Amino acid sequence: MSGVRPESTTLPDPVDVSSADPLLDAARPVLDEAAVRIADTDMSLLLVDHECRMVSRVTAGATIERILDDAGASSGVAFTESAVGTTALGTPAEIRRGVLVNGSEHYLDRFKQLSCFGQPIIHPATRRLAGSLCMTEVGDRANPLSIPFVTAIVNDIADRLLDRSRAHQRRVLDAFQRAAPRRDVAVAALGDDLQLTNALAADLLSPTDIGALRMVVADPSLHATSMRTTLTSGTAVEVLVEPVGGTRGAAVFHLRPAPATPTRSPAPVSAPGASVPPVRSTAITGEPGTGRSTEAHRVATDLADVAPVVVDVAETLLEGTPPDVPALLTQARARGAALIVDGADLLDDRSLTLLRHVAARTSPTPLIVVTGPATQIGSGAAALLGQCGRRIELPPLRHRTAELAVIATSVITELAPGTELSSGAADALLSQEWPGNLTELVTALGDAVAASTTRGSRTVDLADLPERYRTTSRASRLAGREQAERQAIIDALDRNGHNKVHAARELGISRTTLYARIRALGI
Repeated sequence: MSGVRPESTTLPDPVDVSSADPLLDAARPVLDEAAVRIADTDMSLLLVDHECRMVSRVTAGATIERILDDAGASSGVAFTESAVGTTALGTPAEIRRGVLVNGSEHYLDRFKQLSCFGQPIIHPATRRLAGSLCMTEVGDRANPLSIPFVTAIVNDIADRLLDRSRAHQRRVLDAFQRAAPRRDVAVAALGDDLQLTNALAADLLSPTDIGALRMVVADPSLHATSMRTTLTSGTAVEVLVEPVGGTRGAAVFHLRPAPATPTRSPAPVSAPGASVPPVRSTAITGEPGTGRSTEAHRVATDLADVAPVVVDVAETLLEGTPPDVPALLTQARARGAALIVDGADLLDDRSLTLLRHVAARTSPTPLIVVTGPATQIGSGAAALLGQCGRRIELPPLRHRTAELAVIATSVITELAPGTELSSGAADALLSQEWPGNLTELVTALGDAVAASTTRGSRTVDLADLPERYRTTSRASRLAGREQAERQAIIDALDRNGHNKVHAARELGISRTTLYARIRALGI
């Protein structure tokens, strides 16, 4: 059972469950009425969301309250089967029907003094799992009356979800109809299981683009804004985002072709793919897997007409032969080629000093040095970067959400021409952290393309992705402010070698506060 033992006393750490507000809003009046009916019975009603995280607990007696506290049944704790085994909360979510679990039938010993009946809550409009409701009591066997009682409560909650969904969809439809008459603007509206487009937007947007827009409306801090993005077709567009009043997770999008970016003088730090200014030394920095080597070859091609001389420092060190930098410079000069030093931050001080002299002056040999992020390299390599006339910083994939759908589509097209990426799969990809960056993305998509090919499909669906990439991460649902806070904490931990005391001091907060934010932000 996913490594969980019956005697285990450890439950998953609680997480933020604010995304369950629509379910809780629909359930609260029904649960309030049910609380009156179970008063003085030593029974409890437990409500979990679609990810089996506890969002509400209604108890009627001191004994059941104490036992549930001891069992760890608190807000935000996940009761999935993989985490706690058989329960009347996680099991109904798996099999999509009611389940009666008497005391000894629980998997974890800590739950065996409780008996429960649980029923899944299926949204009547979308047919998706909205959550599960369980009645719990102390004893070896559950009261048979709990089955009709829970079923009636679940039906009432489902009816209220349907009423809310109809009102939500009416508001989205009204907002779309007010915006859609504009024939010169592509208009799309997204809401709860609702997708509307005018003719221009239907021609412009692919399922992958729709998935990217759904990530925008999923942000709890959604507000009116504009942004620039590139669609899977390669078209750059300006997007005006207008949240639909009176709803959560719904917006109208106005899309126009983005104006061409005016030509500007090259800056000292350049974006990947930008035109090369007339300098002889270039530094390319970024995390492993961000495409540093590919970018280095592109720059070398622009600087010289012949194939570059390339040294992979890590490879040569593994072979036991440190790179001979003077010989490499001589070879590049003789051929009139650029010299790419990939992994320059691994060089010894003598080699770094020599390269600094080459980078600092006009040399017939174009020099391209490739290193890790500037904040993670030694002083010698940092000094080399400082001497380079141009620097290209490659952002990690987790910071390129606006481009990720386009990147994923191009990878899939290269792996299997004619194959597309579904919106559900795009949603999942946009939710990941991608610590391995492009290398990890290509590997995951290679497995997904193979899976879709095996089943004879030309579309990569969510189920084709490796299992670890199919779920939505906690970080992807954070508000913009929380995302920035999360990244600041991660960066501070990285700079301080994951020493939390030093990271807290750098951030100007107490160690206790840092620990609390790490748990809350899912770091």
